[in-house]
Amino acid sequence: MITAPIPDNEAERLASIKKMQILHTPEEEAFDRIARLTQKIFNVPVVFISIVGEDFNWIKSKVGIDETNGPRDVSICSHIVFDGEIIVVEDASKDERFFDNDLVCNQMNIRFYAGRPLRNTEGFIVGTLCIVDHQPRTFSDDDIDTLNALGHWVESVFEARGLSKSMGNLLVELDDVRRNSMLDSLLRIWNRGAIEDILKREADLAQRQKSMLSILMVDIDLFKKINDEHGHPVGDAALLSVVKVLRQQLRSYDSLGRYGGEEFLVILPNTSQNDAYRLADRLRETVAKNTIKLGDTVINCTVSIGMANTDFSKGIININQRLIAADNALLSAKTNGRNRVEIAVD
Repeated sequence: MITAPIPDNEAERLASIKKMQILHTPEEEAFDRIARLTQKIFNVPVVFISIVGEDFNWIKSKVGIDETNGPRDVSICSHIVFDGEIIVVEDASKDERFFDNDLVCNQMNIRFYAGRPLRNTEGFIVGTLCIVDHQPRTFSDDDIDTLNALGHWVESVFEARGLSKSMGNLLVELDDVRRNSMLDSLLRIWNRGAIEDILKREADLAQRQKSMLSILMVDIDLFKKINDEHGHPVGDAALLSVVKVLRQQLRSYDSLGRYGGEEFLVILPNTSQNDAYRLADRLRETVAKNTIKLGDTVINCTVSIGMANTDFSKGIININQRLIAADNALLSAKTNGRNRVEIAVD
């Protein structure tokens, strides 16, 4: 295996990645949408968008693999960071650089690989858009043009990516290890400690700006029954399916976290009660229409949602009390038949 050399501008490149606040962060629908489309266009089993850090390859978005990161020294993506151009490997088992690489021999069974370097707004190569097949294949000039166009799309997301001020401040304060510890390992969203921290920050900001803040408590209906009747792997698939729907519907500056086993907290800055209700009902309806498949098992699930809106222009408000109000509204949604949205009573 030939390990890629380190670029001459490595220190500056890593500093630029740090400013992006993208490592060890939840999955984002803007990137996932590109990954899904790339898979459809090229009809490959695996697509991923990676950010190449100092000693690891962070998978920001993925289709067809479970891995979230891996060592940089065995990563084919690291060669793209050094070379600065698209790399196409039609049969990795016959390529002198990669034939004995563990990703080729064992872990991912890579045969075909094509990767396009991704530059951030400062011009540094920070990662790659990659497609992988388990069979050798050719790659035409038109294919290269298409991959290049998709890479430009990812770069435009880098430029337009907008985190809420509260989330951005949190990411600045945390090092990579602490940031990674605040992600739910299964769902790749914020865990309870992180989402509670973000809620406090958003409430403090809304208080200063005298703006509105809405919160949703989302709970999967009859989740224990799903686990009992179909097993925990199907339960995990249900959790992942619901999270996917939530991410697809939320804005880039909204926040999503796992609050309990099958319960999620959604934070909606600068959102009125009417707008929050419309979003909540759209989430509920989309989840109900979504089919969950795992092996031979096919199920549908629903969610109940409790929501609370807070207008901080009316004075100082305890956000913990509003969280309790949203939780009580969720209980009402459950009591009143499930698969519904209830608004907290002020």
